[in-house]
Amino acid sequence: MKYKNVFWGLILIIIGGLAIGRNLDLIYFDWYSFLKLWPVIFILWGISVLPMRDPFKIGLLVLVLGGATWFVTHAPSNRDRSGFEYLFDYSVHDSDWSSFKGAQTFNIPFNDSIETASVNFDAAAGSFYMKDTTNDLLDLRQTGNRENYKYFVEQKGTHSKIEISERRNHVYLFNSKHREVYIKLNSKPVWDINLNAGASQLNFDLSPYKVKSFDMDGGAGSFDVTLGNLYPDTRVTLDAGASSITLRVPESSGCDLQLSSVLSDKNMSGFHKLGDGHYQTDNYDSAKNKIHLNIDAAVSSFTIIRY
Repeated sequence: MKYKNVFWGLILIIIGGLAIGRNLDLIYFDWYSFLKLWPVIFILWGISVLPMRDPFKIGLLVLVLGGATWFVTHAPSNRDRSGFEYLFDYSVHDSDWSSFKGAQTFNIPFNDSIETASVNFDAAAGSFYMKDTTNDLLDLRQTGNRENYKYFVEQKGTHSKIEISERRNHVYLFNSKHREVYIKLNSKPVWDINLNAGASQLNFDLSPYKVKSFDMDGGAGSFDVTLGNLYPDTRVTLDAGASSITLRVPESSGCDLQLSSVLSDKNMSGFHKLGDGHYQTDNYDSAKNKIHLNIDAAVSSFTIIRY
C-alpha cells in the first residue's frame, strides 16, 4: 500500500464526507476553519519525507488528518446570518419554523399566569452570557455575528416552553467574526434550563433565578456557572470534554457532588469525600436549600468555589 495513494484517497474522502454532512445538516463547520490549518501542509510534507516504511507513515497520516477533521467540526463557527421567530402554539411541526432577516434581538413577553418555564437552547459555538433579569420572559441579544436563530414558544396552563435553535439554510465562506450572545430571564418563574453549548465560552450567573434544573452538554471550552439559593432543590448536570469548568455555589446551600473525570485538575474546597467520585459539603443534611451536582468531565480543569 503506497503512502501517496492513501494520502490523496483520505484527503478526498474526508473533504467529500464533510461537505455531504454539512449539506444534509448533519454537521456544521466554517470553510474558513480550513484556512487556519495551513501549517498541517508542512506536517504532511514532513511525514512524506521521513525515512520510514509506508505503514508507519500511513499511521501518522491518519492521526494528523483525524485531528484536523476534529478541529474543523468542533472549532467555534461563525456564520453571518440572522433570523428569529416567535410563535405561540401547542405543537411543534417542521412547517412552524420560519425566520425573518435583519433581527439581532428578540424578546418573549411574560404574563403573570406563567409559574414554571423551560428553555432548550441549541447554542452551538461562540461566547454566551446569562445574567440580570428582564420584565419579559426571555430577552436575547446577539453581537459580532448575525446568526440565524429560530425559536418556538409553547404555553400550556401555567408552564411556558421555549425552544431556540439555529437555522442552517445558507453557506457562508470565510467569515471570521466571533458570535456573542447575551441572555436575560424573568426571575418570577421556576426555570429548567437545557443548553447544548458545543465548543464555546460560557459565563452564566443563575443566582437571580429560581433554577430547578440546569443541564449542559458542552464540548471543548470554558464554562463558568454561578448558582443561587432561590430554589430549595436544584439539580445540575454538566457533560463536557477537554474544558475548564468553574462552578460557584452558595455556602448556605448543602451540595452533593457526583464527579466522573479523567486526568483532571480538581479544586473543591469545602467538600469531603464519601466514596468513589461522591462528595458532599458538611452542611448538606442541615441546609434548607440543596444543590445536586452531576459532573462528567474529561481532561479538564474543574473548580468549585463556595461564596
